Amino acid sequence: MATKYELPEEVNEKRLRTLGMEVEMKTLKTNVAQEGETCELDDLEQQSEIRGRPRSYAFCEVDSDTDGRETKAMFSEDYLQTAGKSVSNANPLKIICVGDYTGGVRTKGVFVKDYLGIKPSHSFTCIDFYLKRVEWQRRGHLESCYSIFLQLCEISDMERFSAMTKVYFKYSKGALVFWGPHNPASLDGAVQWRKKIKKEVSLPIPCVLVTDNVADSCVKSVNWIGPGKIFESEVALDEFCKDHGFVDHFEIKSRDLESGEKSVFGQAVNCLLNEILQSEQKEAKT
Repeated sequence: MATKYELPEEVNEKRLRTLGMEVEMKTLKTNVAQEGETCELDDLEQQSEIRGRPRSYAFCEVDSDTDGRETKAMFSEDYLQTAGKSVSNANPLKIICVGDYTGGVRTKGVFVKDYLGIKPSHSFTCIDFYLKRVEWQRRGHLESCYSIFLQLCEISDMERFSAMTKVYFKYSKGALVFWGPHNPASLDGAVQWRKKIKKEVSLPIPCVLVTDNVADSCVKSVNWIGPGKIFESEVALDEFCKDHGFVDHFEIKSRDLESGEKSVFGQAVNCLLNEILQSEQKEAKT
């Protein structure tokens, strides 16, 4: 009798092993993205809120130790810490960097990395994040110096047509909008980016217009202000910024790997910081 049950037991064991493998493979398929698929956008959207609070996505970290930590809803005092104190508990102040293709040989990401003093280490397709601690002084309060934990968010030019921009813009407090005279159409792109920011960010945020007019051995700087040019005069440029909601404008004519916060890009960032923090302090007093 025993011999009659040996074969069925072996068959049953084989079937159980096969069933276990099938269950395991199905489990893997439901939890692991298939080859060629991307879950980057879904992950970003799902991670946008964690218990109702924003998440810091730091792919490149500069002078900080808070990669991937949770942060709460941000107000001006949360950004500030007196100089000399650790910023490990400070909330990042988010600035987005957007704009169409400028027509030059550089991208806005190059200027971000020059400002941070780092070499390009990887390429990206949609969005990239950088963290940096900067020193800030209130206007008229030279004795008060504060450390600000800054998050720069670089968004690809093609993302203007994406439905994900509302997620990318979330919790941003200011924007650097790029254009370049080598591609005059990018000026209209800057206006469209400004409109998109106004539409998709819940509260008004300051925006600075940045002109990429960098020259090198391949491309020369363009004279874009004057009679018959893109702007007839500096006054016309100022009026353009006022009409389209830009608080100021800056022109980058060359790469600057050493000046950091004193570079043209750094001056544009500082301009935004002044606008953001001063306006929030006024709101806090009212």
